[in-house]
Amino acid sequence: MLWLFRLWLVVLALVLGWALICYALTRNRDYLRRAGVAIRWSAYVAGLVALFWLARNVLL
Repeated sequence: MLWLFRLWLVVLALVLGWALICYALTRNRDYLRRAGVAIRWSAYVAGLVALFWLARNVLL
């Protein structure tokens, strides 16, 4: 599970880096908004997965 969390953090860093580079080149805030939405939704999904993982560990 820890390797998946690390992979998730690397992907989020890449998404944020891509958005910052695109914003620096074009001054278009849409890239930052898209990255923010992607990061927010991925955090929701990661939280849901962590909740199910924790519930499974508690029940078993």
